[in-house]
Parts: sequence; C-alpha cells; structure tokens
Amino acid sequence: MISRTIATVSLGMALCIQGTSALAQSPSERLDAVFSGFDNTRTAGCAVGITRNGEFLFERSYGMANLEHGVPIDSESVFRIASVSKQFTATAIAILAERGDLDLDADVRTYLPDLTEYVRPVTVRQMIHHISGMGDYGGFEVRPGETFRFGDQDYWTTEQFYAAVATKPLEHEAGAGFKYSNLAYFLLGQVVERVSGKTLREFADAEIFAPAGMSDTLFYDDVREIVPRRALGHTAHEDGSLTIGMTNLDWVGDGGVHTTLADMAKWDRVLASGDFPGGKAFIAKLHTPYVADADLPGGEGAAETGYAFGMNVSRTDEGETLLQHSGGWVGFNAHYARFVERDYGVIALCNRNDGLAFGRYEGLMAAASAFVDAIDEAGE
Repeated sequence: MISRTIATVSLGMALCIQGTSALAQSPSERLDAVFSGFDNTRTAGCAVGITRNGEFLFERSYGMANLEHGVPIDSESVFRIASVSKQFTATAIAILAERGDLDLDADVRTYLPDLTEYVRPVTVRQMIHHISGMGDYGGFEVRPGETFRFGDQDYWTTEQFYAAVATKPLEHEAGAGFKYSNLAYFLLGQVVERVSGKTLREFADAEIFAPAGMSDTLFYDDVREIVPRRALGHTAHEDGSLTIGMTNLDWVGDGGVHTTLADMAKWDRVLASGDFPGGKAFIAKLHTPYVADADLPGGEGAAETGYAFGMNVSRTDEGETLLQHSGGWVGFNAHYARFVERDYGVIALCNRNDGLAFGRYEGLMAAASAFVDAIDEAGE
C-alpha cells in the first residue's frame, strides 16, 4: 500500500479512549475504502485530506502522480484544481473592492470598455454570483460551421479568447436568474488585470498566496512552464485504460490554479481563523451569498442564490453551514469543502477525471464526517 497517514494527537487519544484499535480505525478504513481502487502503482489517483487549524487530521495519497516515471502522489504533488480556482479569482476582486479600487456594483464595462454593450448593464457583483446572464464554453465559431474545441484540439491565445468572449451576447438578462458562467470568471480575471496593472497570477501571488503561506500555489498562465512535482492529468475510459489529459490554453480566472494538498490545508486555516488581511470581517464577506436587492441593477426579481465569492453556501441536513466547490478539466478532478460549525475542511485533489465520481464523492463526505465525529467524541 502506497498511501501515507498522518495521525494527530486527537486520533491517538481516540485510540486510547475507545479501547480497541479496530473501532477507532473504522472511520479511517471507511475513507480508505472510498479510494481503494486507486491505491496501487498502476493507476492515477487522489490526494485526500481532512484538516483543522491548518493541520491534517487525516492525510493519505492513493495512486501515482506520474505513471511514466513511477512517481507516487503525496501531499506535495501539484494538481490543477479547475473551478475550485474561482474562489481565488473572487478573492482578488474582493481585495480590490475593499481598497476602493473598484466598485462591485459598477457596470463591468467601466473596467472592460471593449466588451459588447449589453441591453442592460452587467455588474461585477452579478458576475461573481453567476447572475450576469453570461454563458459558458461552447458555441464559439473558429471557422465557418466549426466550433472551437477546448482542451488541446484547437488553439487561441488569451487575447484571442478575450476578443471572442467580448462579443458574445448574454444568454439571459443580467440579474434575471442564476446561470453558472466560466466566461464571467475569465472576465473577472481580466478585470483584476486592468484595475491592478498586474497579471492575475502576479496579483494573487502577492495578495493571496503569499499571505496565506501557499508557496506551491499559482495561477498557471503559461502552459510551457515547468512546475516541479506536478501530477499529470488522466482521462479514464470504460475499458479501464487511462490517457493523459492535456491543454494548450493559457487563460486563467475561471480555473487555472495549480496547488497541493498541503497548501489547500493552509487556505482552509485562513478561512477558519481569518488570519488574512482584512481579518474575519473580510472572510465573512467572501462567504456571503447573493441576496436579491431591488436597488441594484438587475436586482428586482432576481433569484437569490447560494453562491458567494467562488463558493457554494448551503446547509446540511443537520443544519450545519457548508462551503464547497468542485472542479474538473483535462484529466483533473478536485473538491474543497469547509464545515463551518464543526470547523474542519475536506480536500480531495485527483489527477483523473473520474476521481470524484458521484458515488465516490458521497462516500468521501460521509466517511469524513464520521471520522471527525469520532475524534470530537473522543476529545469530549
């Protein structure tokens, strides 16, 4: 078995208090069982962690980061996290708004005047909460009768993609309802760049990742760049085979963050502690979902959403506040969740597109809850 476990003092207490190692290890075994099919040297897999206060209550890695060179996954392996990146783009926007450098309720064309003139203004806030009416990938014509294929089949520079997005009409009127939009988050990244004078990568490095101590995290905006310890993404096929996932596209904002399990544990600590510029009040703003407001452009009649600044906000069946986001692209699959009242995070970073298929995701969340319950009960 190639997985690695970090046992905390709390888990050690659980072993002593409960008296039998079999009983105490049951939640851990449940977590292992979720990813048992990946726990070998012949397949790609996942790095999985349960964190509290920036420390791992549980940390294991299943499968290989690089099958060609026989490199196993560990907590320092670098994964693409796709749409889990959106919280960092939204945080960059929030930082600029907090400083007074931009107005969340301004027409986005204030900052990106070369966007098409929409029938009704689209605000930065609407883009953050996915009520802008902007669409998603697909439908971009690269040649007459041929649409652009995203991934590694066709190629556009960031500037070419921006030009295409800039002329794309809305799919519904701004503020009229929720529609998840990768295009809106790509444009938010462009807003950061126009307002700050830095690339999104440069801004996030200085203002988010460095303060959080996330030294192995970056917006990957140059696909030619070498990233030490990077895992290769894989697409799983029905016959059980894997092929390598690739992209030749550089743009970021809707995705693009590369990070490690260890660094995501540091981010979880920031969100729990508020140990970040602006403190707990700033973090609370990041986790406040959109509420319809008739005084805002497009606010009247708009559907309220459970989407905050790059995070879904909901309540569990037990009434606990749950923050979470998932993502997947070019052979990677990722999920981050924070259970606010019980103060723990669940992180799963996979270098295979089926790493968190529905049944496995449900198993992970249930097993993580049982694991934390066992630790908390032992500590009472």
